Amino acid sequence: MSKVEPKAIKVYKPEIMNCPKCNAKLVFAYTASNKVIQFSSGKIIKIKNMAYRCPNCNDGNIYSSLTAHKMSLKGYTYSTKVICTIEYYKSMHKSREEICDMLASKDIEISDRNVDIIYKKIKGIMELDSDKLVKESYERQMKEFNEIRIAVDHITINPYHYVVFYDYFNGEILGLWKCEGTDDPKLHERLKKYLNNPNIKYIVTVRPQSKVYGILKSYAPNSSKFLSFAKF
Repeated sequence: MSKVEPKAIKVYKPEIMNCPKCNAKLVFAYTASNKVIQFSSGKIIKIKNMAYRCPNCNDGNIYSSLTAHKMSLKGYTYSTKVICTIEYYKSMHKSREEICDMLASKDIEISDRNVDIIYKKIKGIMELDSDKLVKESYERQMKEFNEIRIAVDHITINPYHYVVFYDYFNGEILGLWKCEGTDDPKLHERLKKYLNNPNIKYIVTVRPQSKVYGILKSYAPNSSKFLSFAKF
């Protein structure tokens, strides 16, 4: 498979530019990641995720963009939507060769070996114990920052919806759920449970026009501040 070349470069900085501990303006530290991603549209773009730090706290904490991070799973150069698409095709019992051909029709280069590797990876993520991970994440955030920040992404691959729940501070995935629409009772049960915490200060997520945004808003504490992922 030939090396893919980006057609454009996009740069992202943290969505929240103030230190959670002292409220000082964050300053640039270094480039956290700089990778080429193939998107479901067929576009190939280099995404630069800029890491920032607090100039006062000197605590070693680094803050980066969840918009850039959520575009592609760690260690992969395909967008999260492409990865979810592979899971969808596999669930429809498509062969590796069929999946490669379908993605190639969208100008996405991938080997049949990578199809299997990615499918195994995303199935592992979908089987995570979200109750345990969310609990541990919230406890860690409160201990370190005295507040909770999360991010929630929403990917549609008809007829299914994939919802990804992140720890905002370190970008770790706390849950990835495949739902039969945004009215899926299991989705509502999870979000209601995980958002029922008065210490959630920020929720970085999809734009207000999305139905998922309205669901999050209905379950989140009134004091939580909503921010949208930066435009792509």
